[in-house]
Amino acid sequence: MTTFIQFALLGLGAGAAYTLLAQGLVLAYRGSGVLNFAQGAFALIGGFLFFELRQNQGLPLVPALLLAVAATAVLGGLVYDLIMRPLAKAAVIARVIATLGLMILIQNAAVLIWGANPQSVHSLLPTSTLSLGGVYVGIDRLIMFAIAAVLTAVLWAVNRFTTVGLALRAASDNPVAAASLGWSPTTFGRLTWLLSSAVAAVAGILIAPLSSLSAADMPILVVPVLAAALFGALKSFPITFLASVLIGVGQSLAGYYVHAQGVAESLPFLLIIAVLVLRGRGLPGRGHVNDMLPEVGSGRVRPLLVIPLVVIAAFLILRVFPIDLVDALTVTMAWALLLLSMTVLLGYAGQLSLAQFAVGGLAALLAGKLVNDAGLPFSAALILSVVLIVPVALLISLPALRTRGMDLAVISLGVCVAVTALVFTNGDLAGGAAGIPTGDRSFFGIDIDPLMDPSKYALFVFLVFVVCALVVANVRRGTAGRRLLAIRTNERAAASLGISVFAGKGFAFTLASVVAALGGVTLAFKDSALIFENYQPMSSLLVVAFAIVGGVGYLSGSILGATLATGSIGSWILMSIFDNPDPAWLGLVGGLGVVLLAVQNPNGLAGENLKLLHAIARRIRKSAPKPESADTLGRRVKPKPCPPTTLEVKGLTVRYGGVTAVSNVSLTVRPGEVLGLIGPNGAGKTSFIDAVTGFTAPAAGEIRLNGERMDRRPAHLRARAGIARSFQSLELFETSSVQENIFAACDDGSLRTYLTDLFHPRTPVLTPEAAAALDELDLTRHRDELVGSLSYGKRRLLAIARAVAQNPKVLLLDEPAAGLSGQEVEELRVVVRRLADEWGFAILVVEHDMSFVMQTCDHVTVLNFGEQIGYGTPEEIQADPAVVEAYLGQVAETAEEEPEPVPSKESR
Repeated sequence: MTTFIQFALLGLGAGAAYTLLAQGLVLAYRGSGVLNFAQGAFALIGGFLFFELRQNQGLPLVPALLLAVAATAVLGGLVYDLIMRPLAKAAVIARVIATLGLMILIQNAAVLIWGANPQSVHSLLPTSTLSLGGVYVGIDRLIMFAIAAVLTAVLWAVNRFTTVGLALRAASDNPVAAASLGWSPTTFGRLTWLLSSAVAAVAGILIAPLSSLSAADMPILVVPVLAAALFGALKSFPITFLASVLIGVGQSLAGYYVHAQGVAESLPFLLIIAVLVLRGRGLPGRGHVNDMLPEVGSGRVRPLLVIPLVVIAAFLILRVFPIDLVDALTVTMAWALLLLSMTVLLGYAGQLSLAQFAVGGLAALLAGKLVNDAGLPFSAALILSVVLIVPVALLISLPALRTRGMDLAVISLGVCVAVTALVFTNGDLAGGAAGIPTGDRSFFGIDIDPLMDPSKYALFVFLVFVVCALVVANVRRGTAGRRLLAIRTNERAAASLGISVFAGKGFAFTLASVVAALGGVTLAFKDSALIFENYQPMSSLLVVAFAIVGGVGYLSGSILGATLATGSIGSWILMSIFDNPDPAWLGLVGGLGVVLLAVQNPNGLAGENLKLLHAIARRIRKSAPKPESADTLGRRVKPKPCPPTTLEVKGLTVRYGGVTAVSNVSLTVRPGEVLGLIGPNGAGKTSFIDAVTGFTAPAAGEIRLNGERMDRRPAHLRARAGIARSFQSLELFETSSVQENIFAACDDGSLRTYLTDLFHPRTPVLTPEAAAALDELDLTRHRDELVGSLSYGKRRLLAIARAVAQNPKVLLLDEPAAGLSGQEVEELRVVVRRLADEWGFAILVVEHDMSFVMQTCDHVTVLNFGEQIGYGTPEEIQADPAVVEAYLGQVAETAEEEPEPVPSKESR
């Protein structure tokens, strides 16, 4: 027991350090809405400034400490004003990526200034030990723990009991409302970044003596810090403190009790990551704000251009380029494969994974073991390692099924750190400093040994990239690509159209991991031995950074971004200009490029180049006749009535924690009938639709479609069974065209498409039902327009048209008339009746426009505080005193004048 306590107390120092960094991170997030991945890098700056001033320049302790902390705080304030403030309205992922670029920039700047070797730093705290009941603990660790505890208490008290804390919470929740009350979100953002950076500097100064001051290691401290902050939901200072201490103590105890390589570094925050995954949800909740991600290319391939370019490049590689340029081209193409995996994952699917370099490294390790231990030839080892990486990819994709955005980025970075600690630094697995011999390299009998003939190996890697790029282009043009874009734009809308979000994410991670595996193997096997000591988490961050700089949504962006990698064409150019330049310069340029592009042009160099080419093409073709667009509307035929289908809901109850939103509601929607569902705000109408369509799990009740149970099925399977819906918040694919939104509704959901689209993507054609839906709602002439350019009324009609285009059996419309003009409401009323009378749909309408409800619906159900208080024809509902009292706030019998009823549909 004494040993247990001893090592637990030893972990207090690390826990205190994590606390300081984590509390600063939470503070900056509360003030600016930015999750700062560069928090560890700010600690690095503070530590190095103190080291420089105290040990190199000889300043006294107090002035050195104050200057280092103040300078780091000023840097944090400048970062907020120059980078984060311009990104205030940008997507969350854009802000996260900017902090990743900042992290890379600071780390490489530190390497250029102070060198890559760790520096030994004198402690400013007493280093003697104290005996507590026979257990010895360093006084410095106790002081650090006390500092962390006091900081936590102060932050909690200020946040909980002061006007400033109240204003900070208000500005965090609603900046516009806080500004209207006289509280400046900009001031709070700047102040919290100043304080957060100052706290990070103090943490760096206190941490450095515990191990060393290392530009490679200290920025990565952000991983357990992020895990602790997310465990506290980026809000609670006490919970963040508890999680930080548990991580530090857990690492210390695991280091003593568990002797397996890397477990001590990995286990504690992997457990917290597991909690984050369990706390997530398969689909985002109502009110989830979808990120605006970089634009994507069309995936269109021009054979008359691609084939000659490939032939010319092959000739240059084999016959013209010097050996040093050939080697640089090999590195560039291998890195381009790694970046191409990010095009699939982040560009198409919107999944910010920071583990792609680790995936490539694992594939390289597998291939090395197969060659060196199993005696397989390189070609067989390459193929088999790619196959074996697929289950690893699926395992890594599991957190993405329940998390997204910041949580997924933190989790994947944690996985990357764990793989590095457990595998790459394990000499028994990875071969240590000597590495794993690569043996002879031939591909199905063709000698491609990079040491004997570098040109052949470079050509091989180049051709592998070309094939992978063509496959990714096929995916972009096919149904699989449209599914991924739908998922990245709006997961809830994708699921409502029958698209399996889980299957789509799994496919994206699998394809991206296969491409990354090819990149990792070809990069590692260019040398005589596989050395894994350089496979650090920072390399995975560089993959994301370079992909963003190149243009993560474009195939050409992977090549442009890869030129920033060490040993690539960028290095070759740098070495041609300068004498023996430090490789950190490329990392510095890459980090700076990420920051600048995040602020000014998130579409990267490829997107900017494409805009320039399009502008030139427009000038050249100004006088040329505009070609007619291809007709994708298909045959215009009147849809046949759908098979008669009845939706039955019995005893449905929905609870959110201790609040009952829907209580024991039963109703039946029959084919050819329009049933209205009305009630005051907060009555549970949308919660009812969410439960029926699978977006909210009911606490009790049954949902049947023609007698078949639906309540155990996920949302996308209910959609495929014939239950379609529109959303109160529209949930359209905002960056796509009207036609692309309708295409998504025409997807049959076949999993086979994910395989066939790799080689032969299908040209999309609207179904007759989809074309008729566009015609019914007068959207055909708008089909090529972007959703964002439409008026609100047209967007509302598009949401309905997309639901109708699924050719469902049951249609649930959530406030379809909201925001429409009087004429549009009348036209919509006619369309809804026609969908019921001629198409045979069973329709449930939630609406506040009583004129629309009473003139359109056959029957009406009324909810109040989640309970069903009325059912009947429109005339019966208007005459029901309980309904009138609940809905209008008065009893009809006591009214001085009997209100004139709204005309029913029969009276029109």
